[in-house]
Amino acid sequence: MQSFSQSKFSPFNLFKKHKKVTSYICVFLALCTLNLTTSCSYYKVKRVDTSTKSISDHVKAFNQQEKYVIINTPKNSWHLNNVVLNEDDMSLSGMLSYLSSEHITTNNRIEDKTYRYKRDEMQPLNDVHFNLILDLDISEGDLITIPFSNIKSISINQRNSDKAMLNILLVTIGSLAFVAALVALLKSSCPFVYIKDGDRYVFTGELYPGAITSNLQRDDYLQLPNFQSANNKYSLKITNELKEIQYTDMIELIVVEHAKEIEVLLDKNGIINTFSEIRSPINIILDNDIGPLQPAFKKDYDSYKFDSNIDDENTTRNLIMEFEKPTDALRGKLIITAKNSMWLDYVYGKFNEQFGDYFIQYQKDLEKDPAEKSIKWSNEQHIPLSVYLWTSDRWEFIDRITTVGPLAFRDIVIPIELSTIANDSRVKIKLESGFMFWEIDYLGIDFTENLPTQTSYLTPTCAYDKNQNDVTDLLRVTDKKYLTQREIGDEVIVTFMGNPNNTDLIQSVFLKNRGYYTYIREYSGKPDFDLLKGFSEKEAFTKFSIEKYRELIKAFDEDLVTSIE
Repeated sequence: MQSFSQSKFSPFNLFKKHKKVTSYICVFLALCTLNLTTSCSYYKVKRVDTSTKSISDHVKAFNQQEKYVIINTPKNSWHLNNVVLNEDDMSLSGMLSYLSSEHITTNNRIEDKTYRYKRDEMQPLNDVHFNLILDLDISEGDLITIPFSNIKSISINQRNSDKAMLNILLVTIGSLAFVAALVALLKSSCPFVYIKDGDRYVFTGELYPGAITSNLQRDDYLQLPNFQSANNKYSLKITNELKEIQYTDMIELIVVEHAKEIEVLLDKNGIINTFSEIRSPINIILDNDIGPLQPAFKKDYDSYKFDSNIDDENTTRNLIMEFEKPTDALRGKLIITAKNSMWLDYVYGKFNEQFGDYFIQYQKDLEKDPAEKSIKWSNEQHIPLSVYLWTSDRWEFIDRITTVGPLAFRDIVIPIELSTIANDSRVKIKLESGFMFWEIDYLGIDFTENLPTQTSYLTPTCAYDKNQNDVTDLLRVTDKKYLTQREIGDEVIVTFMGNPNNTDLIQSVFLKNRGYYTYIREYSGKPDFDLLKGFSEKEAFTKFSIEKYRELIKAFDEDLVTSIE
């Protein structure tokens, strides 16, 4: 994660002062990103006909193409060298050897499932798999004969260009959207928070994400990892670095002291939850397809992106996780490390563009509407991350996670009552959202009871803006007397005084915050009101997201894709 020192140097200022080089930087970053992204490619498994004549034809073609033949028995896999077709007795023969490390094999390869591989390490596109019915008593170096009757199926690996393009597109958009935040300053976000670490300020997250009008204000609880006091003093910085006006009503530091062997998180209501026995999922299903478990195990930016089955007309995507449950557990605490995608940020900007020169009035209209109307629209477009629990015969709705911003992952806790499945040995939980709106980096659940903690609530001791104006009173309580940051470069440094730390305990620190922000946009052109009325329909925005994705995929020239691969 990028960190910024306390000095006056800022990449935001650098890019603003040197606009002539920004286009070159964007192109350079795009090329670098494409180079990194395309080191990983994708393939799908395709089954081929196994009639007697087809097997003969396939073997002839495979030999001519110099395919790498893999024999999968129920127990092992081997490479079959120098394959010879015996059409008279309907068999094929060859010499066995161990598989080369450059070739991928798995006995449960699923037809039409997408697999990822690194092109500099593996070469699966040259593989052909003969999957046998019966096991064979064989070893390395044996010359064997396999009758056609023992061939259960034959499958090959085909390049999945759509998946490769999706990966390229996501990362490229992610990089270019972040460059846009630095250069063009068109990022749709909220105030940035930096915590003081020694003599520097480190970017940590965003305040009141998604509160784009005053009627959408809510209390937000931002975790501040590794935030330590210096002589019982905590310092942080809140900045406006985007084209928007930010209104911060209040901030409060919540310092939770607890035993070293437990972790602490606040839920959306500010209730403290402790974690001492976090369990990982035992199964992951992505839109009815078995998914990899590895991304769920660590906070490593290897995430689930809600991007599966892109040809499916269904506008939502889901992730189902399954956990082992203690038989006596009546409640669980689900942990999700998540953030919104850069794609959501991009497509929401495209949505706003549809209003043209009416956009300013549209923002005023949103201010007048009741908050319930905006929330209802957002829910119907599947912008939040919805959480469901399986209760023997149906999915029971649990909660919705509102947007958290695209620049930093957040640890989110969802308490779940399990009384309806008390006798089950497993828990199934579903996360559902619109197409490519969220990224999930880590998943876990804890069934233990909450343990005792000690909590301090600290109001700002002092707060000074960049002009050294004392704005402390604007931040101490919720009173709609806002600290207003109107200009790019506005910042306020806030100090809190705490109590001496109990040396037997450790601290987890959270920032309670409340406020809202409004975009500054100067779109041109007349709005198409007939088109805009369509966005009032359920799932219209999610459909718009898929349409924009397909437009961008189509815009990539096939020759460019071929040259990249």
